[in-house]
Amino acid sequence: MGKLVVYSECDSDARVLADLWRVYFPGARVEQAPGVQTGETQTEGEQEETASLHIQRNRAVNKTTAGFTVTLKYQGGSYTETEGFYPDRRYEKAVNRERRMLRLAVHKLLTGQLRLFPSPWGILTGVRPTKVAQRLFEQGMSEQEISRYLLQDYGLAEKKADFVTKIAVRERPYLMAREDLRKVVSLYVHIPFCPTRCRYCSFPSFSLKRWGYLLEDYLSALGQEMQKVGAYMKEKGLHVQTVYIGGGTPTVLSAQQLGRLLGTIETSFTGFGSWELTVEGGRPDTLEREKLQILKRHGVTRLSVNPQTMSDKTLQRVGREHTAEDILTVYKAARAMGFAVINMDLIIGLPGENREILSATLEKIIRLQPENITLHALALKRASSYRQDPVALPGPQKGRELMELAQTTLERAGYLPYYLYRQKEILAHGENVGYTLFWHPCIYNIQMIEERQVILGFGVGAGSKFPDPVNETVENIYNPRDLPLYLARLAKIIQRKVDKLERFI
Repeated sequence: MGKLVVYSECDSDARVLADLWRVYFPGARVEQAPGVQTGETQTEGEQEETASLHIQRNRAVNKTTAGFTVTLKYQGGSYTETEGFYPDRRYEKAVNRERRMLRLAVHKLLTGQLRLFPSPWGILTGVRPTKVAQRLFEQGMSEQEISRYLLQDYGLAEKKADFVTKIAVRERPYLMAREDLRKVVSLYVHIPFCPTRCRYCSFPSFSLKRWGYLLEDYLSALGQEMQKVGAYMKEKGLHVQTVYIGGGTPTVLSAQQLGRLLGTIETSFTGFGSWELTVEGGRPDTLEREKLQILKRHGVTRLSVNPQTMSDKTLQRVGREHTAEDILTVYKAARAMGFAVINMDLIIGLPGENREILSATLEKIIRLQPENITLHALALKRASSYRQDPVALPGPQKGRELMELAQTTLERAGYLPYYLYRQKEILAHGENVGYTLFWHPCIYNIQMIEERQVILGFGVGAGSKFPDPVNETVENIYNPRDLPLYLARLAKIIQRKVDKLERFI
């Protein structure tokens, strides 16, 4: 299907349905018709296949929306579904209830009448499904009640509803109390440089070959941003709980540059010695022994050594210039130095991988017993080279089987899922899941996903989050993604962040 035209009295309905519709019809355009019309499924001269969706709001006595009747006209057929509001349901803002009912009606129509294979995530298309469960917990619901609501009101598969609920239970002890919200923050520090760009990558990063001449200027600007914002935070008594240095590939920096960066963080903020400090080592070809010593000396508590796969053929195919043996060498060196927690990322669905290759990777990683393993379902965004030069990827059924294999294998080995997030255009409507052995969760990951704590982002493209627990909203502000622009606007970037903290506190 090329296009869906939405006919409705509410001009936001097309936007509300767009992401859900594209789960079942990838790449389809979803447009609001101009005014309430009957419309035809194909206009004269149109070449693409078009469907129309007609939305009727069913009103209650007090004129609020009590439900929806939706009719889809597609390929000569007409399909109708009705969804209503049940008064015994939990408290829900009226606007959220309307959107949920509309999406649920369309979900039931597509999976029931068109018999499309249902997404296990039902009508949830956002990044943070566990936030729904957390809100329900705060309304006094039990685990069983929450799983049932996710199943009935959001259309999740039973296994996914239970999965989300269990993860939310494990996260709850780490969620920020309201009285601490204006006292404790977390930090994200972005190092956007990489030795080369992996073909699946869509993160904002800059190759050293092209942009390396700006590296020292960038580190200087990043230091200034942290020092000046940090000085304000110290003045106001703000304490740092967690620090996450990500990228890019932070360990592409020299040992001296890494030491300088970590030293700046230590002196700029309050909390050194008690905070959780994660560094993405990422690629083992950037983790020489001297750098590991610098990281350990500066109190890094969690180190990521990310293989993505233990297949040398796949590593070469995706543009990573190291081998599986290099991963083992760096892991053993980091373990010998006494890093408290080591994380290893794996990507499910890389081109050319099958059950046998994935099983072999899992076996090799589990044998090492890293405290954290993070499973990422492959997601190809616009910036990925695989979007520009498409390759053969697993289909939805095979993708689901691979993800199930990985999750089951880890849980049988004693790993527990502790945080979860999703992305658009993710393999087989899947998810990214962090697992922990012997209970060593990454607290930063939980805070970032649940959005219950201020997160301050430093560096090019870094985002900062300011949650409002009363209105259940989050304000996001972002530094420029363009490196020269970040350097040119540094003073304004710093002032904007300080002003925002002033208003928040």
